[in-house]
Amino acid sequence: MDKTLLTDIARIRLCVGFLGEAEQYAWWPSSFFSSAGTAFLSPVFSKTCFSAQYYGVKEAATIVHDEHIGTGKGVFHLFRLPETQEIEIHNLFGNLETISHAQQIISDKSKAQEYLQEYAKESDVKEFGPVHIGDAIKISKKSIWQKIALYYAKAFKDGNKSFPYFSTAI
Repeated sequence: MDKTLLTDIARIRLCVGFLGEAEQYAWWPSSFFSSAGTAFLSPVFSKTCFSAQYYGVKEAATIVHDEHIGTGKGVFHLFRLPETQEIEIHNLFGNLETISHAQQIISDKSKAQEYLQEYAKESDVKEFGPVHIGDAIKISKKSIWQKIALYYAKAFKDGNKSFPYFSTAI
């Protein structure tokens, strides 16, 4: 997959993960990116605090997405991608510049929402809850990630919850 698209996906994941936390929209009960979360994690993970926060919120979001969408072979969503993409996203967070930019995007609620909305480039979706986006083959297309960003941006704005997902063709 293209590195630019992987970076975009990682940023969308961070924004949604951050916005879904208890202090923002409370889609999941975690507070990894809160000041209390940072204070708790930084003594233990002094050099890798951001990574600990990222993986904590990723796991919290994965659990909630899986509860709403279900799990199974060939079902993917923002927080559970095919293994190859998960490894590539993991490798992105080894770069300090990537981490620095990510921290700026999620420095506050409005910046994270703004990023999602600007990435989406549109503003009209009506569905919420679990939303089937299409076949898993589309995971490598920027246009589908723009649509996913739109579903999340709209859900946060309207006070709903949205769980866009892919599945393999049967």
